[in-house]
Amino acid sequence: MKVLKLVLFLSCFVTLTQAQINISGTLKSAKGEPVINANIALKNTYDGSSTDSLGRFTFSTTETGLKTIQFSALNYETDSVTVDLNHSSLALHLILKPSINLLETVAISAGYFIAGDGKKGAVLSALDIATTAGTNADIFAAQQTLPGAQTSFSESGLFVRGGSAAETKTYFDGMLIKSPFNATVPDQASRGRLSAFLFKGTSFSAGGYSAQYGQALSSALILETTDLPEKTTTGISLLSVGVGVDQNIRFKNSALTLGGSYYNLGPTYQLIRQQHHYVKVPEQFSGSLQYKHKTSATGMFKIYATYGESRLALLQENIDAPLAPNYFSNNNHNVYINSTYKEYLTGSWKLDAGFAYDKTADAGLQSVDNYTRNDHMYNGKITITNYFGRLSNFKFGTETFNSGRTESLNGMERGYSDQLSAGFAETDLFLTEKLVLRLGARTEYSSYLGKANLAPRSSLGLKTGRSSQLSFAYGRFYQNPEDEYLVMKALDFEIADHYILKYEINTAHRNFRIEGYYKDYNHLTKEITANLNNSGSGYARGVELFWRDRQSIKNGDYYISYSFLDTKRNFRDFPAMATPAFAAKHTAAVVYKQFIESIQTQVGATYSFASGRPYVNPNNAVYLSDRTKNYNSLSLTVSHLTRLFNQFTVLYLNANNVTGFNNVYGYQYSSDGLNRRAIVPAAKRNLIVGILITIGDNTFVR
Repeated sequence: MKVLKLVLFLSCFVTLTQAQINISGTLKSAKGEPVINANIALKNTYDGSSTDSLGRFTFSTTETGLKTIQFSALNYETDSVTVDLNHSSLALHLILKPSINLLETVAISAGYFIAGDGKKGAVLSALDIATTAGTNADIFAAQQTLPGAQTSFSESGLFVRGGSAAETKTYFDGMLIKSPFNATVPDQASRGRLSAFLFKGTSFSAGGYSAQYGQALSSALILETTDLPEKTTTGISLLSVGVGVDQNIRFKNSALTLGGSYYNLGPTYQLIRQQHHYVKVPEQFSGSLQYKHKTSATGMFKIYATYGESRLALLQENIDAPLAPNYFSNNNHNVYINSTYKEYLTGSWKLDAGFAYDKTADAGLQSVDNYTRNDHMYNGKITITNYFGRLSNFKFGTETFNSGRTESLNGMERGYSDQLSAGFAETDLFLTEKLVLRLGARTEYSSYLGKANLAPRSSLGLKTGRSSQLSFAYGRFYQNPEDEYLVMKALDFEIADHYILKYEINTAHRNFRIEGYYKDYNHLTKEITANLNNSGSGYARGVELFWRDRQSIKNGDYYISYSFLDTKRNFRDFPAMATPAFAAKHTAAVVYKQFIESIQTQVGATYSFASGRPYVNPNNAVYLSDRTKNYNSLSLTVSHLTRLFNQFTVLYLNANNVTGFNNVYGYQYSSDGLNRRAIVPAAKRNLIVGILITIGDNTFVR
């Protein structure tokens, strides 16, 4: 803290040696309504600000003389005004004219749920993710409340529209993350590594996504990080499962963020009965560094680096030998580095470039066998975008991935390495304000597979009314087989074709959508008597509904999602076409949040449902035809706003499955098929209590 105070003092001292001119005011529409999140900037400088919820803004500058102030906002025409900076302060009352109303303009949206600053059809913001009951602020858990996604249960990952976890990929500022999840435990899902508050926007594509992204058969979760923070702040989180600290240091044109956390589930496991026997309770620590620099009025450089380490060990029932339980331990190390640069080369040409590195190492003991597993990926990408007309654009680019895995069991090693190169081109062509066509293609070549592919993508959006839209999308998607197979043999690309039809009504405070889809799988990896090939196939089809309402209930917000899924496939070691164990026919979620102004408290509840899932019963001649009982869970959360030591504070509580439903994920049978054990959650209920303190800011946006 002494170092921080010295930095802040020196920064203030340097600033005060120059004459400061304060510029403040309001920005409103022609109808007199406040324009929020608008950009206010002194042209050809880095000085500026953005408007708050009342359209107010304020900033200071050391510039003098006649200068131009530009102001812009989503759905409004950019405007400017000339001011004389030879006064000590200025009070401005600015007005913006509306541009083409994007809520009345067609958009590419089939298969997409988009959220974040200035995005249409916003569904889940970072704060939504943090305050949704049952998610424990986990990005991936929050996506599971949306239609198309299944509750992960006993396996880590996002399962989307009948696809396996490996078929969904996560992108961090456009760069692929190979290992987005923490260390895994047999029969239990793990949470994601990344904090929701790193990102200003999430785009969850359940299918038909852009040609910019590849190597995902089912879905892409696209995360976009925040830009410069408004001010220097310190965040402290004291939770029942651990502690975390984040320090944001804002400079004039840049910002540095340092963070660290330590989690130990031991105290919680002492209070909440566990259904697993942990020899070493899960323990994790991590550290991160993030630097952002505004290189020009339109340019931004970002670099993010994090290191994490976790360890655990547990005993699991051995159904074939009850007196000799299975032992499993894991020590996990992860390094992730992401660096991106964005700049407008001219008024209509934009450059996006990035590099990312991801390395994950696992080591431990499984029963009596020592194992190691090391995954790595280098990813480089360049995208050029040309904007033409009022809304249209054309983008093209190239990227390369160097990825691989090495693994060992009792000293015996195997592995593979692949250099995958890709090129893509795509245009969003607005034929009219009511009709948009997206045409694109992506090509890839894998050095390890010795194969190339060409994937066409297309989407069509038609505005049918002031707030309604009809969309169609088709795309072909390729993906390398999973690492567990590639370490044994070079195979061929797996293939999925997506067909999507969606109708949506989207207003400022309400959103309704109904979407149907069909997915055709080919060249899936098949394992027949230890021989691998690409003879697998399958299909997935379904209908999804979504309704969100932030208007009917004062200070209330709720959404309802439902998914119907019919899917079968013959892949991996399946003896015949069957519905995989990760696919439930019916899933639904109801999420509700209410802010109570009188006590400055937000309460929330999430109810999740999934119909019974298939499991293998060796006593049944029909493969994967048995079903577990239905899954039910009711979770609650409470966030109370207060002040502690005169600092903005949130008292937080999240309780999962408060009613104590006895959920079963599946069953494991003995080798003779006579006995079985249920695969169940680590605990019937979970409870997290915390105090979140922010020093230097008192903003809480619902």
